[in-house]
Amino acid sequence: MGLDQQHVASMAHADASRCNQCALHALCLPGMTGCFSSALGPVVAEDLKISKGHALYHSGDRSQNLYVVKSGAFKIMTPVCGHQAHISGFRLPGDLIGACGLACGQYAFTAIALDRATVCRLPMDRLREASLRQPLLTQGLLQALSTQAVIAQRQITRANLPALARFALFLRDLSAHHKRRSLSAIAFDLPMPRTDIADYLSLAPETISRLLASLTKTGVIAVDGKLVQILDSAALDDAAEAIA
Repeated sequence: MGLDQQHVASMAHADASRCNQCALHALCLPGMTGCFSSALGPVVAEDLKISKGHALYHSGDRSQNLYVVKSGAFKIMTPVCGHQAHISGFRLPGDLIGACGLACGQYAFTAIALDRATVCRLPMDRLREASLRQPLLTQGLLQALSTQAVIAQRQITRANLPALARFALFLRDLSAHHKRRSLSAIAFDLPMPRTDIADYLSLAPETISRLLASLTKTGVIAVDGKLVQILDSAALDDAAEAIA
């Protein structure tokens, strides 16, 4: 192996090692961990830190990168003609972000940091090159994109459900997110403010406060600041299936 080849191999090994040593390694993009060292590691560029309230990218910006949330959380804002942008989703640690830019060369949505956040940057040109060599990388990305698409579609179908069912399903989705990453499915933080939850669920902020109080009073959940604990999973499931 020549010196240049040795240098490239050494850089790839260092990048792969960086991913393996990352505290998020076991939580990042479930379904991709099997190909982390050989494929995803060399693709990752430097981390980016985003301050609370600042945008990682705006709708209409040229899309050059995908990102993985390393810490913090983001809200995804969808432009609505003639109206203020609507929150169409949230991205938590381990989630892929920026996939909306894959199709047409620009981001379709705006991603705003809910708190101080860090993301891993995945340049799209590196992804394209790596995908040709590592089919497992493409498979993992498709799985991550499919999961996001399913969640988005479910949210559309829930628009006409009662407020209680919408909110209970939201909590169940967060629980499932943590479970997929082998984290606690019954005790987790809500990094988003109540007003953002209300926007996402197309409810009034007062309704979110009322639902939290009601579920707490009946012993279904416990709330301590941002921390939510599910005390009665069966009752939460019943609430998610409420039709009146």
